[in-house]
Amino acid sequence: MNKEVETAVAVGLSGGVDSSVALYLLSKEYDHIVGASHDICTNSLTCNEQTLGRARDLAARFGIPYYRFDLIDEFTESVIADFAGEYRHGRTPNPCIRCNERIRFNRFYQLCHDRLVSEHIISDQARFLFATGHYARIGEYEGYPVIMKGRDLSKDQSYMLYRILPSRLMSIRFPLGEYTKEEIVKIAVREGFPSSSVKESQDICFIPGKYTDKLIEIYGRETVSAEGKIIDEEGRVLGTHRGYMHYTLGQRQGLGLSDGPWYVKRLDADHNSVVVGRKEALLHSRFSLREENWFIPPSLRAELSAAGKLKIKIRYNSPEQQGLLVPAEEGNEIVLGTPASITPGQSAVCYHGEYLLGGGIIDTVSER
Repeated sequence: MNKEVETAVAVGLSGGVDSSVALYLLSKEYDHIVGASHDICTNSLTCNEQTLGRARDLAARFGIPYYRFDLIDEFTESVIADFAGEYRHGRTPNPCIRCNERIRFNRFYQLCHDRLVSEHIISDQARFLFATGHYARIGEYEGYPVIMKGRDLSKDQSYMLYRILPSRLMSIRFPLGEYTKEEIVKIAVREGFPSSSVKESQDICFIPGKYTDKLIEIYGRETVSAEGKIIDEEGRVLGTHRGYMHYTLGQRQGLGLSDGPWYVKRLDADHNSVVVGRKEALLHSRFSLREENWFIPPSLRAELSAAGKLKIKIRYNSPEQQGLLVPAEEGNEIVLGTPASITPGQSAVCYHGEYLLGGGIIDTVSER
């Protein structure tokens, strides 16, 4: 690779089919590419010598430099600790969103850039691009850089990426965004990538078993499995739980209550209680946001909201639905057109057609 090139691309390599094809596609477009991987936990499905060895071998096949960064401490502090803290406060987090925000498109991004500068591959003023194998796209809405849905809506990962810094968007590439998963697999098979046979996992990378096992490892069994009361919305005691962190909102099975069905409505961490109600009691229309991240200014958001053009996604696998964005004393609230089961700790992300405009973490649910 020539020194001090004008543009260089760092491709995040996981050892899987998607990042392998992302590298292949980018190699047709850019002359100066490096591959990079990160360790974020020890001997997991994603961080082990076999998996990342495939990433290293792929870089060697393309004749490009390969870097591997140890981010285990940073991941533990900014993702695993957040995951555990949310559960302890009775909320249900999405650690993959936190990883994208704090590790992959922040610390990892910066380490890749700094390594290229330190090795004089690019100057500090040169154009640096960072690419991954996500099914999403980068585009513009009314002149503002935004994330867009991937063409393959069945694989679209835009929801998971909404917390990327707006200032970074124009330096990011998602080469798979214009393809379907089927097309990507065909390319992998055609090119003979070893990763074409790797089975995809939907598990949380740092949890090989139950999420409560990780919480017990962090907080201890006495804390996680401290028994408490199961109560209804009027405060009447209906039974005993085995530790509120073992329960999730909307849960029906395993409550051991008579006169059912009962559903978990709220986890009261302060009083170590599990609040249950009937199914209709789970549905709400209004909730507040915290830690918001937006790609367009308030004026545009207000205009789209007033025109009824916002669609809200309240979980990764949930369908979008009509909603309003309402300014509040601190941040914004969302009012859904149709009541739904809202989970504090998850994210509410706003779309206008194929454009992802921003969103925030669900904070408090209004009883109104």
